[in-house]
Formats: sequence, C-alpha cells, structure tokens
Amino acid sequence: MRILCGTIIAVSISAFGAVEKDLAVAIHSATTNGVEVRWFEEMVPMRDGVRLYTYGALPPEGETRGIVFRRSPYVKENPVDMPAYALSQRDTLKRGYAYVEQHVRGTGMSEGRWVPYESEREDGLAMLEWLRRLPHYGGEIFLSGGSYLASVHFSYLGENPPDVKGAALSVQDVNRYNVTYRNGFFKAGLHGGWFVNGYRKKDKSLCRNSQVTFADFPLADFSRRYWGEAVPALDNVLRHPRPDDPYWRSGEAGSGADYLGALNKSTMPVLLRTGFYDIYTDGVCEMWRGMSPGRRANCALIIDAYDHGGRVAGWAKGTLGEFPGGSRKDFGVSDLDWFDYCRTGKPIAGAQPGRTRHYALWENAWKVEPELVDGTRKVRLTLGEGTHTWVYDPRRPLPQFPGSGGICFGGMQLQPPPNFRDDVVSFVLPPIEERIDVCGRMTAELAVSSDCEDTCFYVRVSVDKGDGKWYLLRDDITSLSLAGGKYTPGAERRIAFRFADHAFRIEKGDVLRVDVASANSQFAPHPNVAGDAFACACPKVAHNTVFPGRSFLELPASPADEE
Repeated sequence: MRILCGTIIAVSISAFGAVEKDLAVAIHSATTNGVEVRWFEEMVPMRDGVRLYTYGALPPEGETRGIVFRRSPYVKENPVDMPAYALSQRDTLKRGYAYVEQHVRGTGMSEGRWVPYESEREDGLAMLEWLRRLPHYGGEIFLSGGSYLASVHFSYLGENPPDVKGAALSVQDVNRYNVTYRNGFFKAGLHGGWFVNGYRKKDKSLCRNSQVTFADFPLADFSRRYWGEAVPALDNVLRHPRPDDPYWRSGEAGSGADYLGALNKSTMPVLLRTGFYDIYTDGVCEMWRGMSPGRRANCALIIDAYDHGGRVAGWAKGTLGEFPGGSRKDFGVSDLDWFDYCRTGKPIAGAQPGRTRHYALWENAWKVEPELVDGTRKVRLTLGEGTHTWVYDPRRPLPQFPGSGGICFGGMQLQPPPNFRDDVVSFVLPPIEERIDVCGRMTAELAVSSDCEDTCFYVRVSVDKGDGKWYLLRDDITSLSLAGGKYTPGAERRIAFRFADHAFRIEKGDVLRVDVASANSQFAPHPNVAGDAFACACPKVAHNTVFPGRSFLELPASPADEE
C-alpha cells in the first residue's frame, strides 16, 4: 500500500518483455479511489552507456497508443511522484495517447554532463528507437515541447522519422546564430546567462567564478575566466559573431548546423507557435518564411501577444483585448488538438494548415493569412532636428532598458522616461495624425558618426497610447562595421535597422518615441575598435552622434485604415 495526497492507493508491478528480448519495462499500476493508473519509470541507456531518467503514463494493459514524447532539462534532481503524474495524464490517455517524458542528459535524475545542445541529436534518435520497442507503442510518435524542449526535437527532425506523425514545437528558433547573436552582438542576457546556468550544472567539481561577466574584456576569454578551462560549445560561438561566417553551417561545436533546414527536410505536420514578445519572434517568423509553400501546406503558425514564458505584464491588463494579463493557455490550440488533426485531418479552428494566425495588439483581433507580410503603405517619420552627441564608455555599467521587442528576454514592459541616462538620446515624435494598422517589420535608418573606427548603435521604439505610459514595441542593434564595412572616424554614415515582426494598431493622437544609445545590458558591450571585437582587451571611449533630421522610422501599414 502507498499513500498519495492522503488517499490510500494499491500498487502492483508486472514486467513485460517488448518486441525485442533485450528490453523489459517494469509496468506499475495504482488504484486511487477506484481509478486505476499505469506507468513506467526507467533509466534508459544511450548509445554511449549513459542512462537517462525516463517515465510515462500508460494505457490499459494490452492497448497500444500513439506516444507523445517530451524531453526537458528544466527538472529537479529527485524522482517524479509517479502515481500523481500518471493521474495527471488521464485526459491525455482518454484522448487516445500515451505520454513519455525524459530528463535530458546531465539534468534532473539523468546521468552524464549537460553541455547544451551537444548530445540532443544522438540521444533523441536513440530514444525514438527505444520508444518503438515499448509494449504499448502503436506505430505513431508525436513530438511536444517549447523553447529548449523544442530544440531537442529540431536536432533530428531533418531525419524525417516515418513514424513521427506530427510535432507541436513552440517559441524556438532553429538558427543558432539568431539564438546567440543579433547583428554581431552576443546576447549576453539571453544565451550567455542561460548557458552559464546550464553548462554541466550537476557537476559540483567544476570551478565557477561568479565575479566574471560577459561585460568583461576580452569577450573571447570568458570560459577560461569563468570556469578555468576552454568550453568549445561557447568559445566557438564567441569567436564567430558574423551571420555569414561559414562556422554556422560547419557542424562544429555550438554551430547548430544540424538544426538548419530541419523543417524543410521533414514532412510531418508541424505546429509552430510563438508570441510577439517572445525572445525568438524574429527567428520563428523567418523559419516560416523559409519553408517552401508545399512544406507549409500541412503546417501552421500561431503568434499571440505574450512573451517567452507565456506572460504579459500585469500593467497591460485590459489593453490587449482577450489577452487580459496572466498567461496563455496552449495558444488556443493544445498539442493534443494538433495531434488529432495529424491523425484524422479534422479541422482546427485556431490553427489553419498552410497559414499564419496572429493577434493584432490594440486592434484586439486575430488575423489569418499565408504569412505575416509587411504592410504595403509605408509611413515614414523623421526623428527631429539638430545634432545629438553622447559619450559611450563600454566599461561603464550599460543602460538597462526594461524588456525587449522580440530578440531578448523581458517582453513588453513599461519604459523609463525619455533621456533617462546621459548616454541615451530620446526622440518623442509628434502625435500620430491618423489610425495606422502596422503589420510586419518596421525599419529605421539613422545618420550617425563616431570618433572611433567602429562602435555600436542601439534603437528602441515605444508608444504612448494616451495614458502617459510608454509601451515597448521593438528594439534592434548593430555596429558601424557590420552595417557598412570599414569606417573612417568622423564621417557620416547611414545605418539601417530591421525590427522583428509585429502587428498592432496606432490610433490618432498616439505618440511614438525612438531611443538611441550605444549599448544595452542585454548584449555584450562593443569595445569601439575595428576588427574582431571579441578579441579586444583594451576598449576605447567613443563620442557618438546622431543626426535626427536625416534619420527616420518607417512603419509598414495596411493600405487603407477605415475609421
């Protein structure tokens, strides 16, 4: 007898040999107040002998099911309460599925060392082989997960396993460059902090110097300063900041080459989901555009109004229509809804194959179209007049802008007042004279100069909807060299910014604001020198200038906006 949440349950165990004699899974069952649940809990050996903690909720004895498969590193280092877990999956079983979960290598109860991304392809393929030998395997596997839990599946999706009949993969980009960089700037607050917290996290013998940060110079030496040893999975990334570098397709540690093209190489229906304030908004929309029309025909994309964690800030309550604050629930379409479509072809109201469904903020309406296209009417807004110069010192604590517009952590947050630091220049534009439904990718172009041979420019766009609060819309970052090649100090140069996809309504009288700076704490600082910035040990102080009369923000708007 066992006690579960104060309720008496009876537990029995039986062993079943699967199709192959070398696999025997212990099946457990329990009865709670007359409800029987069944599960297994195993340490599954990978091809190199490392064992991974794996468990699942099972159908009644003798039945076979499609298996929903999920793998996660975000787990505790203790066993799962299996009777409670199996009970929680009763709805999944009633829908006609079994459920299997696993702690990825080096996390939770699994053995080995977790080097993010490094072993997921091999471990994932090994697990598919193992699932096929379960006694309740019914010939179908369905992949489920969001963020890194989607990455583990993307790593082998290009193999197109014939029994993988569908996937629901959320808030994750397959392009590792986008995950780690934005226009040559390392995402210290996103990938940097996440990698540090995850790398070999169960290894108590590993040195960790928490005084070391990604704002220290040179950036390329971070691993040796922090862990006291080389870490190729991170070191390679830090030494290849350009998106056109062959490294990103090389297959070397950290490059993520296995993930590129995964969607186009596979044929199973895939549901992609993201939010306009997710950290990978730009990359997920890029993934969708990169799929051939034929490949998109049995896939779908949903974009809601939330951030990476499925949240919208409490202050936004009531401003986003049916997104009243709190958190999302399955984007309106659950994984099981999608898997039912994969099995039966039954239409789903919230996810239309071959099309994108997105939520337009402040218009408070869902839109459906083949892809999120840029509005054809361009509304160009000049930033102002005069000349504005500021001092950018990369050794000074960097500006901490709240939130991010689709490229880093933080999501939509209220912004500080204009010019909140002496190294941030804010341009508050005149009130908007008409209703504008913005859709697609806003752009900006700055006329700038610097007394250094290279430096950084960062742009952030926000809106005041008439309540005196600045709501973040989008942000972007680039350098003089990446935007236009070799630079001569003192010369004026025009640099372009292209923001992540968005859809929102601006009403007549709303006010837009554009902040310009040379840094943001989400990114590693630029040292203001030419050449390989990641190798620079001695940064310079820059005096940077923007010419607002020759700079502008451009909004892609719908052709006609009716009052």
